[in-house]
Amino acid sequence: MTSLIVIGVMARTGSAVAVALSGTAAAPRFRARREIELVPPGLAAQPYHAAAGMDLAAAGELIARIESAAEQAAAAGLLTVAAGVPATAVRAVAVVVKAVSVPGDLAGILRSHAWMHAAEGVLYREAVLAAVTECGWAARAVEQSALPAAEQAVNALGRAAGPPWRRVEKDAARAALTLLAAAADNASP
Repeated sequence: MTSLIVIGVMARTGSAVAVALSGTAAAPRFRARREIELVPPGLAAQPYHAAAGMDLAAAGELIARIESAAEQAAAAGLLTVAAGVPATAVRAVAVVVKAVSVPGDLAGILRSHAWMHAAEGVLYREAVLAAVTECGWAARAVEQSALPAAEQAVNALGRAAGPPWRRVEKDAARAALTLLAAAADNASP
């Protein structure tokens, strides 16, 4: 029987890091890691910033193009991670999210530099979540503030993974750990 594989993802502006784990939350095993470039060359990694000063129709088109490209790149990157492990064993992907509030309209977002940054974060996280669904896996958004500390497990995973093992990899691993913990909870009678 193939063991359960889960993937945790931490998205940033223009890129993401995916960490695949197996085992249990108490005894996780590092399986794979990949940095995923979400924006192809020639497109702006900060779409709302690039759209500032454009008329709203052109701004909306630019942002939609970058969002679509990010979703496609995320799906390709996640499938590459899955190719390195038994892909049929991948059950779910957890994406780290942050609670943010942005205006519901593009004009409102473009009026504030802080909202542009917040909207870009949302854009990339949502693109990764959509890509997970596109790949046929269960997608779970995990609030960054709810990630388990799991310092001992995260440090052991970092030793197994080797460098780099920055905060972004650690948070991706923590997100994956939430899925392993949920799998154990669901298996309990």
